[in-house]
Amino acid sequence: MFNLIKMDMYRLIHSRSTWIILIFVIALAIFSAVMTDSDIELMKSDPVNAVTEEESGRQIGIAVWPDPEWMTGKIEVGSLISSEIKSGLLSILCVIFAAMFANAEQKNGYIKNIIGQFPGRGVLIISKFTAIAIQVFFMIVVFSLVTAATGFILWGSDLYMGSVLSLCKFLGVQYLLHLGFALLIMFLSILTRSTAFSMTAGILICAGLEVPICSAVNKMVYDINPVWEFDINNYLLDGNITMTGISASSDEMMRSVLVGVAFAFAAVILAITVIKRRDVR
Repeated sequence: MFNLIKMDMYRLIHSRSTWIILIFVIALAIFSAVMTDSDIELMKSDPVNAVTEEESGRQIGIAVWPDPEWMTGKIEVGSLISSEIKSGLLSILCVIFAAMFANAEQKNGYIKNIIGQFPGRGVLIISKFTAIAIQVFFMIVVFSLVTAATGFILWGSDLYMGSVLSLCKFLGVQYLLHLGFALLIMFLSILTRSTAFSMTAGILICAGLEVPICSAVNKMVYDINPVWEFDINNYLLDGNITMTGISASSDEMMRSVLVGVAFAFAAVILAITVIKRRDVR
């Protein structure tokens, strides 16, 4: 198994798509911070009609909602990073990477040539899981560092460092959620043998196109029993990514951790089940 992990790590490091994705992570972090600066200026010019994160809720589309306190000129690093990650932009890159990486070896017969060297096919998924987990970790770290650096260039001393512990907790929770999302896309790629399908499905989810469906489900539950305070978004990966910020409560953080771990575990188990029962091409 360790040899297979080494092979996938070699493939990860030397793959052109890995470094292209990281370049896009850097570019996206810079772009997001610059656009946030523009949004802050717009909020200053029209503070009455400014739409803040608290007012927006879950919507279709991708957007960064600036904190209204930023209009005063002071911006906390953790709050900035939180807003950028919650927008779902980084999730899209995780989706693209996972879809491309999961099916890359199918094109050259790589799996068919080495499958006989391993007693159980499940190790193929464990190896993919390891590589994806490492890449998602670096994507979140790079995105956070570049966002903070760009913010410092834009706002200088107005950007200040708040609680490092709170930031680390937030990034840890978001890492689990993004990893769960990436592994879900990995499973879809293996199930359908289609990079295009899994990538498209993931991007549409990131864009919030399932929000009307979630609203319909919530309404159905409410019609059954109005007393229940049920929101299906609390149990979905994208819902928790967009709703769990750095200022989230401990209960909200724990819920997001459980959702991320549950989806990651389910995706890996289902992928192992599929690959064990399928002829390898």
